[in-house]
Amino acid sequence: MNRKRRFLVNTAVLAVGDILLRFCGLWFRSVITGRVGAGGMGLYQLVFSVFALGVTACTSGFGLAMTRLTAEGKASRACVRRCLRLALALSVAALCALYFGADFLAEDLIRSPLAVRPLRILSLGLPLIACCACLKGWFFAQRNTIVPVIGDFWEEGATIAISLLLLDHSSLPPLDSLMLGSTLGEVASMFYIIPAFLLHAKHHGFPETGGSMKQIIHISGPMLTGSFLRSGLSGAENILIPIGLQENGADGIAALSQYGVVQGMVMPILCFPMSLISSAAMLLIPDIAEAAAKSDADSVRRTANTAFRFTQMFGYLAAVFFAAFSRELGEVLFGSPQAAIILRIMAPLGPLMYLDNVADNLLKGLDQQMYSLKVNLLDSLLRVGLIAFLLPQYGIRAYLVLLFASEIFNGVLSVGKLLKTAKLQIDLIGWVLHPAIAAGIFSLLLSILKALGL
Repeated sequence: MNRKRRFLVNTAVLAVGDILLRFCGLWFRSVITGRVGAGGMGLYQLVFSVFALGVTACTSGFGLAMTRLTAEGKASRACVRRCLRLALALSVAALCALYFGADFLAEDLIRSPLAVRPLRILSLGLPLIACCACLKGWFFAQRNTIVPVIGDFWEEGATIAISLLLLDHSSLPPLDSLMLGSTLGEVASMFYIIPAFLLHAKHHGFPETGGSMKQIIHISGPMLTGSFLRSGLSGAENILIPIGLQENGADGIAALSQYGVVQGMVMPILCFPMSLISSAAMLLIPDIAEAAAKSDADSVRRTANTAFRFTQMFGYLAAVFFAAFSRELGEVLFGSPQAAIILRIMAPLGPLMYLDNVADNLLKGLDQQMYSLKVNLLDSLLRVGLIAFLLPQYGIRAYLVLLFASEIFNGVLSVGKLLKTAKLQIDLIGWVLHPAIAAGIFSLLLSILKALGL
């Protein structure tokens, strides 16, 4: 199979798998919302936003390091072990911090004692998540997307099945049942990915020379540091949102409900098309890293230009679709008219999010993760500061405006850096005009179909 065909096949596998997984995730969220309401969904999101800090500590950078070093022919047996040991060491430290700090996190930050046990249950899965992230990075560099995708389906299926079983047939509180289901899903994933790795590694073998600990830290360190700090700031942001909404006049349940609508309902829908974009962008990392290592500037430019053209076309069409069917999506999935209204307002944010995601991934392949770190940190700092200042005065409207401002700020800096690094010229026709024309035609077509009742 030639390289282009392999890339398309792997992208298709990842995209289809991710789309199906996101469908399952949206369906599961609609089930959760029906069981716990918008306020419960808000608390569910807050718990996971705190847990994300632990996940970041033990995964960010190590999957990328494994992918980069494998693509460069440096993933020896010793190198793989170094990555795993480092990831596991950090995961155990994160587990202890989250488990023993659960009382403080729940009562003083989340401001709900109901979050204590869920945080402790989730913390137990961190070493499993760390190991799986490293091994999946190895498979991606081998251009083998089938094994990770099957693993994701296995994990998601186990998580949903166990969670529903516990919700229906155990005396555990709903939130505890959901978090225990998530952790047991990680256990199921571990029992799949390790045997799969051992079988494939035995077949492919390992190179004699491998990346040193210094090289692993060089690749993973900036991303780990940046992701950890950004995840911490993101957690602070998520905690400040309900607090700011309460200071704006909403009571505790109403504040959690508004937060749950935006972060638990609207954003998952808006991020749904990220499946295809993220799949292609992830697979571009080893390709663009290999081209950069060979000083093949033309290949780097072609890859970046093609990625931008596809991303913009896809993003514009997705925005039109969300705007046209916001009411149906909000009410059918979550039974929430407020979610439908906010989704229509937020639809234009999609293309900005997708483009920023692609630019960040391409920069990682070009060894510019330190720049992405600085931009993401600055963006997060500004968001936390503005949320603390504006939400108590202007409420949820201020938060929606901040989401747009943040994506514009981040996207402009990331795309600008990529243009400079890859020596790429802006293609207004391919990146803006053609997608805008296609979006206009698509919008007209949808309007006609809706008018005909189709």
